[in-house]
Amino acid sequence: MKRPQKSEAVITDEAKIITLICFLLKNFSGLNESLLLEIVTVDELVSQFSLSDALTVIENKGLAHLSAKSASKEKAYVIKPAGEEWLSQFEGTLSAEVRRRLIKTGRQAIKLSDLKKTAKWGVVQENGQAWVFFVNFLNEIDGTCIMEIRIHSKSRDGAIIAQEKFLKNPVDILSNTIGNFIG
Repeated sequence: MKRPQKSEAVITDEAKIITLICFLLKNFSGLNESLLLEIVTVDELVSQFSLSDALTVIENKGLAHLSAKSASKEKAYVIKPAGEEWLSQFEGTLSAEVRRRLIKTGRQAIKLSDLKKTAKWGVVQENGQAWVFFVNFLNEIDGTCIMEIRIHSKSRDGAIIAQEKFLKNPVDILSNTIGNFIG
């Protein structure tokens, strides 16, 4: 995910970070720590250490708990009634702009997380010459590559731009690419 410009203020107040996490857990069910980290650190809203400390407090206060996701063995945080009560009292301490950014970034992070299960992508240099952005679409059952898209560029920056465009809306790009070959 492309990193936006640095946020004006990093949130350091523990109560506000707890509110922010409860807000995310209420709006996105079953976020694991790595997704939470990606969402709150993408524009440096909260530091990694502050997030880890706040997650410990959240568990100790009974605001959320770790639960196994039904489709996988991966553990994810689920908000508890006490967390919803906390949020109802303190949600107003988060500005509308922060809440809007959290929702937008959360949606992007979840889309990319889902995509990572069925695709692999990157930017590489081939034979010390052209730069290539590649994306391999994988068979969900055995992980083999079923389709690959490669975009060549004279520069690394060009390949990175292709990757960023793909990651903004991978479903449309894949649909349009396949649509060009089918009728």
